[in-house]
Amino acid sequence: GRLTELLDEKLVIDSEEGKVSFPADWNSIKIDNLSFNYGDNKVLDGISIEIKRGEKVGIVGLSGAGKSTLFKILLKEHEGQDDNIQIGNVRLNQIKKADYVKKVATVLQDTEVFNLSLKNNITISNYSERNNDELFNKAMEVSHVNDFISKLPDGVESLIGEKGIKLSGGERQRLGIARAVFKNPEILFLDEATSHLDVESEQKIQDSLKHFFKNVTAVVIAHRLSTIKEMDKIIVLEDGKIIETGTFDELHKLDKRFREFWDKQKL
Repeated sequence: GRLTELLDEKLVIDSEEGKVSFPADWNSIKIDNLSFNYGDNKVLDGISIEIKRGEKVGIVGLSGAGKSTLFKILLKEHEGQDDNIQIGNVRLNQIKKADYVKKVATVLQDTEVFNLSLKNNITISNYSERNNDELFNKAMEVSHVNDFISKLPDGVESLIGEKGIKLSGGERQRLGIARAVFKNPEILFLDEATSHLDVESEQKIQDSLKHFFKNVTAVVIAHRLSTIKEMDKIIVLEDGKIIETGTFDELHKLDKRFREFWDKQKL
């Protein structure tokens, strides 16, 4: 009940006065000459990217390269810093935040989990569809949450503890992926979504995500470069700038920074 009250609260950090709805007929996300500073520290410097609708884009770079900051801006976490971004023909800062959030799903390195049932932790992302069994079963299958249901005393109705204390790190990560699938988004942001998984579990989820990706536009931050090998486009960030762009094969043949990252991970 308390959670429902929170969901009904109006957003106050982003005024919706004069804002428009998320464009239904958008065909691309355009980032044009985007720069961002934390105080005197320039984190992003002249970033320009076009992501076509349905495209899967990987972003790689060392810690501090600007990957997470770019994500935060794309998620409208920095008010006034998103006027260099367009969804279709509408600037991101002109889209109602509440409407934008409905179209976007995010899986971060650490999934926020509540002391609710496993099912409620998943369906919280799309409350209006909480009784949609078909969508719920799809989320369970794609995320491989089904793999550990049998160990929970009450199955999907099991309480999983504050911060998901009754689940392992990998299981919480799978829950986060299930939550994103259940939201049925148009745009999916993943920040190293398989970071807590072992190699076997990671492979299972990567295979399943391929099917999920068919219906969304995906932007993926990856530290394990194998997770973005089949992306349509890979962007290499360094010191807040784009230094390389291309497919995996193109960047591998280029034999520059991306190839250096790849070779080090293969050692």
